[in-house]
Amino acid sequence: MLGLAGPGWLLACDPAPAAVEPGTLSPRVAQLPTLPAARPTDAAGILAELVPLPGRAVVIVYDVTGPAGISGTLELLASEGGLRRENWALTLPLPGGAREIRGSAVHTPDVLWRAEGEQAGTVEPAQLGAAARTIAALPPARRDRVIDAVRAWRDELELARSEDPGARETIAGVECVRVRAGGGEVCTWEAAGLPLRYDGPSFTVVATHIEQGSALGMHAFEIPSQAAAPPLRHEPAELGPTLEAIEAGDRAAILRLVHLDTLPLASITGA
Repeated sequence: MLGLAGPGWLLACDPAPAAVEPGTLSPRVAQLPTLPAARPTDAAGILAELVPLPGRAVVIVYDVTGPAGISGTLELLASEGGLRRENWALTLPLPGGAREIRGSAVHTPDVLWRAEGEQAGTVEPAQLGAAARTIAALPPARRDRVIDAVRAWRDELELARSEDPGARETIAGVECVRVRAGGGEVCTWEAAGLPLRYDGPSFTVVATHIEQGSALGMHAFEIPSQAAAPPLRHEPAELGPTLEAIEAGDRAAILRLVHLDTLPLASITGA
């Protein structure tokens, strides 16, 4: 009955509590275990569990440089649950005058959209949303095991980073870790799973401004209604074995789940 009794119950069990500094916890209260966050039961909550973000949303502005004098900017808007939008504007110097290259891409749990200039663009199916719905539909005990496995995996990653932080640098006020990737190097903001710098064979992309906790409405991730879309599949193929593997503690299966769809910055860099 601890939940109903509240703080008064704790005081009743400790008739002579030790004096403590104002604003601090008594030794007995400080030793109480921290209750884990409630496990989500619906698809929206599971999406937030699979793709968390610091402050729930971020905006990153990058400088882009490339071959033949290409330069420009890339804006990345991201919200927890697998929502991403990339807007880029590049300038290519030419003998007859500069050429502007503009485009946008949107990544949602269910669709991937990309368009150049004023084109309507094309839509392809994504799988993360269907995966979240599949997890939400599991029997409660199985759903909890999947969620607990994902949380344990994230805790293990955090512990591993603390023990071996790797090669790090600070970009736009945020620390990232450098790794080789795709013939180049990427510096990743690990807490967000987002790159802050990409040095590749064709492009260099470096974050110049990062805003956390941004108020991004759903309109930020809207896809034009006229975009060409093939028939979309709504359920991922053979997800059952992946979830069974996750329940059994397979960390590689967790990695496949949380990275089901295209990663940010792929639109212009090919990373």
